[in-house]
Amino acid sequence: MTWNADPHAPSPAGRSIEDLLSPHPLRQALTGFDPDYSDIVDYIIRCTHRIWEEKNVGLCRSHYGADCRIHTLAGPVRGVEAVVANTLATLAAFPDRCLIGEDVIWSEDAPGLFHTSHRIVSLMSHLGDDAFGPATGLRAQVTTIADCMVRENRIVEEWLVRDNAQLARQLGLDPWTVARAQAEADQALDPEVHAWRGLEIERVRSGRGLVDAVPDDHPAMPLTAMLTTAVNEGDLGRAAESLSVAVEGVWPSGRRWFGRGGWIGAMNQVTAQLEAPRLVIDHWAATGLPDDDIAVALRWSLAGRHVRGGVHGRATGRDLLILGVSHYRVRDGRVVEDVTVFDELALLRQLAGGLGA
Repeated sequence: MTWNADPHAPSPAGRSIEDLLSPHPLRQALTGFDPDYSDIVDYIIRCTHRIWEEKNVGLCRSHYGADCRIHTLAGPVRGVEAVVANTLATLAAFPDRCLIGEDVIWSEDAPGLFHTSHRIVSLMSHLGDDAFGPATGLRAQVTTIADCMVRENRIVEEWLVRDNAQLARQLGLDPWTVARAQAEADQALDPEVHAWRGLEIERVRSGRGLVDAVPDDHPAMPLTAMLTTAVNEGDLGRAAESLSVAVEGVWPSGRRWFGRGGWIGAMNQVTAQLEAPRLVIDHWAATGLPDDDIAVALRWSLAGRHVRGGVHGRATGRDLLILGVSHYRVRDGRVVEDVTVFDELALLRQLAGGLGA
C-alpha cells in the first residue's frame, strides 16, 4: 500500500462544509463510481451526508454490496438489507442525527480497491427507544470511525467502532447497567456471533494480522511499532518515543490526556488488567494534511485475559477482545494528536458474560 503526501483526494480537515459538498471536477480515477463523485474522499463525505442528513436511506442499496460484511465488537452483520434496517433504527432513535466528517484517511490497496478510515462526530437527540432503553430526550455527541473497503461505488466490507459507553453516559445511563442488560439478552444471539468472537481472539493470540509488515518508508511504520512494542513487549516507555512531548489524545469515555506520560497512562489502563495481552495491526493508511502534517490510520485488534482489576472493574477471568482504530496527526516525525476509538460498552458486555464470553 503506497501513500501520496499530496493526494488527488484531499483531506476534509480544515475545509468548510460548503466546499466539501459543492461539485468538483474529477480529481481521481474512480472506475465504476457514480459520475458525481470527484475522488474517494468526496465519495465518503458526500454519500454519508446524503444517507444521514438528507435521510436518503435507500441510497445504501446502491452504495453497499448486496452481501457486504460489517464488523463491530458487538458481532458481525451481513448484507445490505441489514445495513438499511440498522440505519433506519438509528434514525428512529436519533432523528436529528448530524454527522461531521473530521477526516478521511485512505489508501488504494489494489487498482480500484480503496480503503477509507472515516472519523465522524455525531450530534443527536435521543428521541426514540433503542438498544440503550427508552428515549431520554437528551442531546449527545459521540465519535465514530468507519473503516470501509470500497470498489466500484459500493462498500463491500466495513469495520465500525463507536464510543458507545460515552454515549450511554450522555444519555444519563450507567454503562455497566446497559452492558449487563445486553449481556443477559445475548443468550438469544445467533451462534455465529459467539463463534466469531472466539475465532478473533484465537487469531489475535496467534499473531495473525490481516496485513503484511509495513514498509520502512511508510509513515505508519513507526506507529505500528509503537503499538506492538507497548502491548506485545510491554515496553511503554520505549514505545512512547514516537510521540511528541506535547502530544494530545482523546480516547473512549471522554478520556483526554496530554504528553507522553498521558499516553502511557491511557495505554496502561487497558493493558495492565490483562494477562498476556496481544495486539495485531489489521490495516494502515496515511494521507497528507495541511501544513505538511500527515494523517495516519491504524486499525488494530487486541486480546487478553481479564485477570486484574482496574478501569473496567474487578477481574473476571474472561477472555477479552477489543477492535480499535487510531487516527494520528504526525508532524516532523512525531505524533502530535491521537484520536483512538473502540466500543467500550461492548467491552463491558463481554466482561458481564455476553457476546459468547
